[in-house]
Amino acid sequence: MRNAQYRRKDGVSMAEAAAAIALLLPLLILVIFVVMEASYAYLIKNSLAQGAREAARDLSVEYGQDPLIATSRNLQNTQVFDKIRINKIITASQQFDNPVFATGSDPPTVTVTVRYLSGQFGLPQFPNPDPLKLGANFKIDATSTYRLE
Repeated sequence: MRNAQYRRKDGVSMAEAAAAIALLLPLLILVIFVVMEASYAYLIKNSLAQGAREAARDLSVEYGQDPLIATSRNLQNTQVFDKIRINKIITASQQFDNPVFATGSDPPTVTVTVRYLSGQFGLPQFPNPDPLKLGANFKIDATSTYRLE
């Protein structure tokens, strides 16, 4: 009689453990997915910031050599934006907004903004997978201002 009582308790314990795993496993998978996607968003943001800093610095140097670069997007593309590529983050010059040259300010500066355009220009979708179709709501960009030389 004693053995039957212990077996019944073991069966209840196994059922409780299975129920707990069934409830907690999807939650654990969701937390892992969210952490991975947040880490990827952080990587994208830092890479965009690096590209924006590099573009602003290069535009500043180019402006010192040829002030016409401030008014010509073609010059900006060929001299600066076409040279800045970060694998799967910055793949096209069209990701850069038109830079803002504040030549009348003290000190004169140039401001550059670069955007991550999910699914465009060969960029991967973010987030991926996107079961809730929230990708269009994610806007990741970076801006950098540099003093003109």
